Amino acid sequence: MAGDLSAATATGNARQIAALCRHLEFFAEHPPLAITPLANGELNFNFLVETRRGRYVVRRYPVQVSGVCRQQELRCQHAAAIAGIAPAPLCLNNHQQVLISEFIDAGQPFVCSANSIPLLAGTLAQLHRLSAQTAVLQPLRYLQQQASIAGAEAAAGPLLARVLAVAKQYQELPQDPVLCHLDLHAGNVLWAGRKVWLLDFEFAQRADSYLDLAAVALYFQLSEAAEQLLLSAYTQHRKAFAGPPPQLKVKWLLAKIVFSGFCWLWYLSLPQHTPDRLTQLNCWQAKLEQLLALQAAQTLC
Repeated sequence: MAGDLSAATATGNARQIAALCRHLEFFAEHPPLAITPLANGELNFNFLVETRRGRYVVRRYPVQVSGVCRQQELRCQHAAAIAGIAPAPLCLNNHQQVLISEFIDAGQPFVCSANSIPLLAGTLAQLHRLSAQTAVLQPLRYLQQQASIAGAEAAAGPLLARVLAVAKQYQELPQDPVLCHLDLHAGNVLWAGRKVWLLDFEFAQRADSYLDLAAVALYFQLSEAAEQLLLSAYTQHRKAFAGPPPQLKVKWLLAKIVFSGFCWLWYLSLPQHTPDRLTQLNCWQAKLEQLLALQAAQTLC
C-alpha cells in the first residue's frame, strides 16, 4: 500500500510540513534546514526533515482513520525500538496530526531471498516476544467493522459472507496472540546496518502470529517454497509456535484469506477510488477469490 509522491504533491506537502515544523516545539531550537519527501502510504505523508542536530522522519496522518489509536501505535513502536528493530518514536502531536521518529541512515528496501527470509523471520520472532499495552484483534469483528465502513454493497455481498465464515473458522483454531505489526509490505520493511528494521506501526496490536506471517507471504508474493522457508525459520525462533502439521497447514491458508480480506475491505473503504487504489482493490479481490477457491477445493478433497 506504499507508493511514491508525485512531484506536484510532494512540493505542496513539503511546504505544508515546513510551515508545520515552525509551529512544533520539537523543532523550536533546531529548525529544518532541508525537507525531502519519502515514500508515502495511501493516507499518510512522510518526509525526511534535516536539522543541525540530525535527521528525522515526520509523518503527517489524517485526523480520522478508523480503528487507529495513535497512543497504541507509539507504545508498539517504542517497544520495538528498545529491542533494536524499529526507529525510535520521538514525538507524537495528535493536535497537529504528526508523528516524528528517528531516521534510519543508509536504509534499502528489503528484498526477499533464500538468505534474507530467515533474517526477516528472526526479526518477526523478536517483535512477537515483546510486550506492549494494546487492544487484541478479533479478525471476525474487525472484518465486520471494515465492511460497515465500506458500505452496504460490500456488507451484503457473497464474497464478504465467505470471508466472514473463514474468519469464524480461523478464530476457532488455537491462537498464538503476540504483538503483531499487521502491515508488513515492502515500504515498511527496511534493510540497514546488516539487519532488518520495521517501520510504521499504525496497525500494530496483539493478534495471532500467523497474520503477520501471512502479510509477508502476500505482500512479497512468496512462492510456496519461500513460504515454507519463512515458516520453518520462524518456528526455529519460537518453539511454542509449532503445532500439529495438518492443523498448521489449514490455519496457514485461513490466515492468508483473513488478511486478504482485511486489505480488500480496507481499499474498499477508502473515500476516493483513484486509479491506483482501484488497481490495488482489484488485485486484493482477485487474490481473495483465488485463496477461497483453493480452500473450497481442499475442503472437498
